[in-house]
Amino acid sequence: MGIDYECWLVVKNGPNIITKTDDKGNKVLKKDSELDTADYKLLEKNAKAMSISQQAIGETETNRIFGCSSAKEIWDTLELAFEGTSEVKRSKIDLIMSKYELFAMNKNEKINDCFRRFMTIVNDLRSLGKSFSDEDLVRKFLRSLTDAWTAKVTAVYEAKDLSTLSLEQLIGSLMTHEMLIESKSEKELVRGVALKGTVEEEEDEISMIAKRFERSLRDQKKNFKDGRTNNLNLEIREHSRML
Repeated sequence: MGIDYECWLVVKNGPNIITKTDDKGNKVLKKDSELDTADYKLLEKNAKAMSISQQAIGETETNRIFGCSSAKEIWDTLELAFEGTSEVKRSKIDLIMSKYELFAMNKNEKINDCFRRFMTIVNDLRSLGKSFSDEDLVRKFLRSLTDAWTAKVTAVYEAKDLSTLSLEQLIGSLMTHEMLIESKSEKELVRGVALKGTVEEEEDEISMIAKRFERSLRDQKKNFKDGRTNNLNLEIREHSRML
């Protein structure tokens, strides 16, 4: 579709063959001599679409489309092979819808990672024809967030009009909030480490002062004891001389 939109229309709608209506009202195949400019353009688009399809698929799929004569027939064949019948398709939708309904954010999961998982489920459903409005997706994603996001979710409900809020705008707002919380946590961690270092330094200083005091006290006791001993020896010597 991104290469040539007219090619995509040929893939989606046909033609299978170029026909005309005869005199009896029946549709019959046009002869080459009866083809006009519009017919040639459709045939060229069909050939281009077939060539693109054949180059884009693998060997196994090539075997499946070997007998196809138009881009529309190739598309229908591959659609049936990969998506199955309408009943199989319905079963796939039911299975993936259960994942959608049970989807929830994991503990400590980043918003971007959660969003990626969410969109994988949504895109799987879209590929099977299931459609969602932006409001449906916004409300579902908000419900899927953990309790840690309760305050932010409440703020979104109160401040935003969910009927006009796109999913991309919501994710941007949540990621901004997440970065602010992480930045605040980092600052508190640095402050805590600095405070711990200050306390430890003060404790070391107090411990050093205490040790100095204990050493000084021991020295004073020792000096006092030595002084008393010296005085006692002096008194003994004086008493001996008197005798």
